[in-house]
Amino acid sequence: MSSLANGNFLCGAVEGFYGRPWTTEQRIRLFQTMKKMGLKHYMYAPKDDCKHRSYWRDMYSVEEAEHLTFLIESAKDNDVQFIYALSPGLDITFSSAKEVTSLKRKLEQVKEFGCDAFAILFDDIDTDMCAADKEIFQSFAHAQVSVTNEVYQHLGQPLFLFCPTEYCATRADPDVTSSEYLGTIGNKLLPGINILWTGPKVVSKTISVDSITELNKVLKRPPVIWDNIHANDYDIKRLFLGPYCGRSTDLISHLNGVLTNPNCEYEANFIALHTLSTWCHSSNNTDGKKDVVNDACNPAINADIKLETEGESETSNSQSQHLGNYNPRTALKKAISDWLDEFKHPRSASGKDMSRTFSMAPTPDAQGPLTGVTTCMSVTSTTDTVNPNAPVQNLLLSEAQNALRTLEVNKLAANNRESCLDEKVEPMDIGNGEESSQSTDIRIPTKTSSSISSNTSTTTANKVTDVPMQLNSSAVSKDNNAVPMIDGDMSSNEPEPGHTRHSQRPELPTYEDVELLVDLFYLPYQHGTKAVQMLEELHWLKVHAYHVTEAKSSKEPTPEAVEWADRACKFSDACKAVIGIYRRLVNIPNRSLLYDLYPYVCDIRGVASLIDSFVKWLGCSTKYKELFMSGDHEPWVFRGGLTAELQRMLPIDGATDLFSQRPPESVTSKVYTIRPYLRTDEASVYKICRLTCDDGSDGTDHFSDYPDLIGDKLIGGLVTLSPEYCFVLEDESGVCGYLLATLDAKSYYKMYEMAWIPEMRSKYPKPSSMENHTPAEEIILSFHEYKTYLPENVYKHHRSLLKIDVLQTVEDKSVVKNMLACALAALKSNGSQGAFVEVGIGNKQMLEFYSKLGFFEIPNMDHASDDVMILGRAM
Repeated sequence: MSSLANGNFLCGAVEGFYGRPWTTEQRIRLFQTMKKMGLKHYMYAPKDDCKHRSYWRDMYSVEEAEHLTFLIESAKDNDVQFIYALSPGLDITFSSAKEVTSLKRKLEQVKEFGCDAFAILFDDIDTDMCAADKEIFQSFAHAQVSVTNEVYQHLGQPLFLFCPTEYCATRADPDVTSSEYLGTIGNKLLPGINILWTGPKVVSKTISVDSITELNKVLKRPPVIWDNIHANDYDIKRLFLGPYCGRSTDLISHLNGVLTNPNCEYEANFIALHTLSTWCHSSNNTDGKKDVVNDACNPAINADIKLETEGESETSNSQSQHLGNYNPRTALKKAISDWLDEFKHPRSASGKDMSRTFSMAPTPDAQGPLTGVTTCMSVTSTTDTVNPNAPVQNLLLSEAQNALRTLEVNKLAANNRESCLDEKVEPMDIGNGEESSQSTDIRIPTKTSSSISSNTSTTTANKVTDVPMQLNSSAVSKDNNAVPMIDGDMSSNEPEPGHTRHSQRPELPTYEDVELLVDLFYLPYQHGTKAVQMLEELHWLKVHAYHVTEAKSSKEPTPEAVEWADRACKFSDACKAVIGIYRRLVNIPNRSLLYDLYPYVCDIRGVASLIDSFVKWLGCSTKYKELFMSGDHEPWVFRGGLTAELQRMLPIDGATDLFSQRPPESVTSKVYTIRPYLRTDEASVYKICRLTCDDGSDGTDHFSDYPDLIGDKLIGGLVTLSPEYCFVLEDESGVCGYLLATLDAKSYYKMYEMAWIPEMRSKYPKPSSMENHTPAEEIILSFHEYKTYLPENVYKHHRSLLKIDVLQTVEDKSVVKNMLACALAALKSNGSQGAFVEVGIGNKQMLEFYSKLGFFEIPNMDHASDDVMILGRAM
């Protein structure tokens, strides 16, 4: 009889990741959620709880004991069995009676708290035994079995789990069937002890019935799957929101249970738990076995599955093939629908329920700065308090800082974990999309769409407003790039000083938003449908960009160029849909959910904006679809997920530092747009030049008689002679920054001297006085005494010239990196390998500014200038 049939099947969650453990508030909510979903088991095994792993011998203090007792009782109140796990493998001496006694005492103490289920974990440890152990035990496996059996019997043979050191097929030496270690575990470990297993790999794309059948013969019992399909502790850039997938329900009769080890971010795990519950329940249609999940919530799920799978084509449901009665796509739809309720539920940043006192004003935690995680007590939550007189901005900052501290702790833990992982990343092959043509003038529809269709034909049924598009990389409509903005954070229903109350409620994420969010952060070996479409469409736009170039020289736009423009517009709509998720997410009442998702959504938003801008300029690079989709490698080979793949499409291998960005410290719905420079932007760009020319400050007063002079000196040549490599930064108020560049500085300086300088000499007559010049006269004089200055050793490795300025009102400094990445990609795709900037010797602010962007002083320059320092960087 299977474990499911006799009611002993373990199904639930294991808190077993590396990184900051969940809080008490989150664990209690987890138990409540598991009860609703019918999940019955929770294993406490956070790697970074020191008394679980590093200091496993240490007994819990009185305060810690009360804390754990409370957690165990809370689990029981919600019909969840609390399994306490200990990881002594780092430094235990198996042959020491004192060590074994310490292990027994520790577990006995937890048993007194009310815990009746335990686990001993020997994962991720050194396999060498000390000299004392080698004298006593025949092998490492014999040592582990001896201690585990003794502890199991000492505790009265409760529900007990054991994690072997070879816990997946790739770690079995030499393989599962021939491993002496696994053979010893199977033969010597007492039959009542469950053995944990992660599948073919640490993070397994699929787990087959055949592989488990083979394992059962070796272990002499069905395993309990420790499932890492949603674990993200190995990659701080990835989050997994996709459905439980790649495991047929036929597996259930061959297992003793499944415990999912999900994302480090608690709030991101609703879908992982919900779809696992659906998966377990789906088995009740086979052989009349007893259902493992709550009967009260299952009929509706079952009905949804049956209804939506009727008549479903095999192609549209390819991911759910061979999964028995379980349909991942249908389970995901149900999970998203239920998860939306969590977005609307008012909670503070710590997860406290604020539904009775909620006023849309975020509530900061009343705790001090977080320190290193030491025990279960270091993650207890405190009572939330609100200072009614505190400005909304301060409350937001407090919330964001707490959330970002959590992220930093997880980053540190993940970095330690990453040091032993393979860093190799291969490019992914992306297939081309379908091609179609049009015979009309090239026009960009302004219709917004969150999806990308491979069918690019335009019909009269599409009610859109057409805007003419010039077939020029720098000529893109400003309106077509603009993103609707929300003033302020919109998270308070009280107007800020100087503002009137808005009657319109904040816009919250829709089902389609959450569906897109899931697609962007799907599973370790698989992107969601819309994410794949974005990758394929970006590749297609790159491969077919030559049609636009050819169309420039023709009188009439070609059908291929029309198609390219139409698909570029749809791709832009898809990028804006990603940005739209960010704008609406910051408004949700559930601040705890917001801060778990915020760093990831902020990151993908920045990349979407960057890629959207770069498509306007044309160019990308890619290569590794088959490797990614195969599941033959552990997912940490593909670091960064969709965000990193989009970044890798930019041809700037030497500028990956620009993608290392921290989210803004304060939550804001403000969105910045990067787009190619237009001739109509000249006045705005000149104004920014005046406002930043005095070491980053306003220098307008210095040039009151010649308002365009400083612009003509610093940027006029670039926007006039090289507009195709110029970009502007916009917010809701208009242009707030720019990056101006030229591909070939040597050619540019020749044109500058031949065309621009004569124009300036004509515009600004030479000052008659030869001394006591005003700042304006000094600049005018420089036109009349101009000499080309470009050291050969600079040009040899840094062919392109850049100029960047942004207003001090720009809050999100990461957008400057995105703007630079966009420009470098445009320059490199046309043959440049490096860029340089010119900075005045005394301009310390700009020197620091460029240094933070990866520029360095170029040494040993020929014919060095006393006034100008040249900084360069590679691409």
